[in-house]
Amino acid sequence: MKILKRIIALIISAFAVLGLAACRIDIGDFSTSESSSKDTTGKTEILISVYAAGYGQGWIDKACEIYEREHPEYVFKIRANSRMFETVTTELTSGTCNSDIVLLAGYDYLNIATSGKLVELSSVYSSNIPGTETKVKDAVSKEQYEYRLIGENKDQIYGIPWQDATANGFVYNKKMFRDNNWTVPTTMDEFFALCDKIAADTNVAPLVYGGGQQNAYQSMTPHHWIVQYYGYEYMQNTFEKYLSPEQYNYTSAGRLKAYETLARMLKGTTANGENIALNGSNAFTAQGAQREFIQGKAAMVTCGPWFPTEMRALLVDYPDFEFGYIPLPHINADKKDVNGNDTSNVGYSLAANLLAIPASSKNVAVAKDFLASMFTSESYTSFVNENNGITRPINVEVNESVLGDFAKDVYASLSGSKKNGTCVYETSLAPISVNGYLGICNFSGSDAILNIINSSSYSAAKGIAATASKADYEIALSFWDNKKGAWKEEYIGIK
Repeated sequence: MKILKRIIALIISAFAVLGLAACRIDIGDFSTSESSSKDTTGKTEILISVYAAGYGQGWIDKACEIYEREHPEYVFKIRANSRMFETVTTELTSGTCNSDIVLLAGYDYLNIATSGKLVELSSVYSSNIPGTETKVKDAVSKEQYEYRLIGENKDQIYGIPWQDATANGFVYNKKMFRDNNWTVPTTMDEFFALCDKIAADTNVAPLVYGGGQQNAYQSMTPHHWIVQYYGYEYMQNTFEKYLSPEQYNYTSAGRLKAYETLARMLKGTTANGENIALNGSNAFTAQGAQREFIQGKAAMVTCGPWFPTEMRALLVDYPDFEFGYIPLPHINADKKDVNGNDTSNVGYSLAANLLAIPASSKNVAVAKDFLASMFTSESYTSFVNENNGITRPINVEVNESVLGDFAKDVYASLSGSKKNGTCVYETSLAPISVNGYLGICNFSGSDAILNIINSSSYSAAKGIAATASKADYEIALSFWDNKKGAWKEEYIGIK
């Protein structure tokens, strides 16, 4: 089984089910962007096809509006829906793509980029961000850039990283917190202490989650905690070289703590013996859990930054409901890694999906200029705001004063790792990883989360956590040739 591809596919599918009814989604046809004049006479149409689900398509609408304001000779037409990754890949491979810009799934990049279906984008990376002296390449995460280089000399690149895919945290009831003088937790020790207090002070559950759908949005939670436990330098620059299975053995303590913490969060009890999670959480759909939360049955819900967009329709019926975002709290009480280094600003993200230009585009120069324009502070700020605080794998200044309160909470939790260059990405160039066999978690992971959710008790969940920790190591061992002291040749592409 190709572990990393499986994880990415699971996470993409999780995003795909989010709030389609709540978002403004175009099912398939190109539609003129909102800012454009109804009279498009004499204007050149630029066609864009992008994936859109839980966050909607506001991010691309705004980017187009900003570009059109400076370039009124162009009008953008956007096609967006939750199936667009598959649609774009099919069109590119079949030669039927008529878009000028597409959003390409990261796991399809290598096959598409090496088949001559995309425009090479080194010139975009070497250009200045409009209005600045900064090169686009200098604003992009080094890990993301180098991971996408291909060709015999590793000097060709065919995509621009789009959006971070990070571990999710909690959405919390602001009024409930304020009325009870509860403090937003920043570590998991503080989180569990808060759960004790909620159970003692009220008759509501501390937490609710949608365990009946997509791992309750916890697919990347263990990854994030393991990264915090061992730190950026080790995880990005040593662990992800995947030199041997012993790296999984070395990280066994952090893995065990990550899985056990997840088990306690989803299946544990408070000091007075009540369940941390609302009864029935293991069977709720994601939206069902969020509905229980809005109705006041739990103080927090496991969710991500898409909550305001996804629940927009339901929130109309609760106009006074106040909610905020709690980033996934740090796994260690001192917010340091095993070597005593501060990891409060160390983040985690999957390798990003990519904006690309099809080789069949009729407007390549404009498409390139548009992709560069998305790196301006104004355009990037609109991206962050429209996506409720979520970031791209880039370091560009954001005008935080225009962000809503919820978006500010989300952005604050992600911006530190961008500014400090301490976001760990799943971007290993080791063949065993590139071929999809190893990742930070070998999952065990995905199955372990489902098994924890469906376990009969907290004790059973802890047993599953212990098994998951060992399984990461055992899976890595299965790819290792002990006699040669190397990865088995069939897994690294040697025949």
